[in-house]
Order: sequence, then structure tokens, then C-alpha cells
Amino acid sequence: MIKNFPKEYKYELGRDMIKLSWRCLDLSLEANSAQNQNKRIKIIELNKVYEKLKMRVRMSQEINLITINQFAHLEEIYLLEIGRMIGGWKKWSEDKIEKRQAVAD
Repeated sequence: MIKNFPKEYKYELGRDMIKLSWRCLDLSLEANSAQNQNKRIKIIELNKVYEKLKMRVRMSQEINLITINQFAHLEEIYLLEIGRMIGGWKKWSEDKIEKRQAVAD
């Protein structure tokens, strides 16, 4: 997809999208292997990076670097599902903290 971006966007926006994608993957692996107390921090960081990536994909569509159909495909197949997974993971970590605090009280 990015290989078809015009030159003025390929090396900034395109490269940024690729870096953010890799960062999301790295953070999901780090969160998965982190100790419980560090897991939440990694999940929050993952969510922030994911939101940045999602915004750049939207921006790509808005400035007509990708078509509305390409955007819809990316959103339907990848972005929504990844967002749900991160949201579920985030909720799990918040529930874990609440339970830990309840036990401490």
C-alpha cells in the first residue's frame, strides 16, 4: 500500500506508519511477556502507539493516498479487531488492579 504513495508522503508518512506498526507488534510482545505489574504500563503504551497509527491511516485516506475502499478494508479487517483486542487487554489489566486493591483493603 505505502509503495504506491507519492514520493512526498512515502518517506515521511509511509515510513512513520511502518515504524508505528512495528512498534505496536513489539509492545504487544513485551506486554505479553511482562510481569503483571509492568503489563498494564506496556498495554497503555501500546494503546497510545496504536491510536497514532490509526490516525495516520485515516489521514492517508483523507488526503487521498488510499481509497475509501482500502481504508474500509484496513479498518474492518485490522484496525477494529486490533482495537478490540487492546481494549479487552486494557480492561483485563484494570480489573486485575481493582482486585489487587480490594484484597489490600
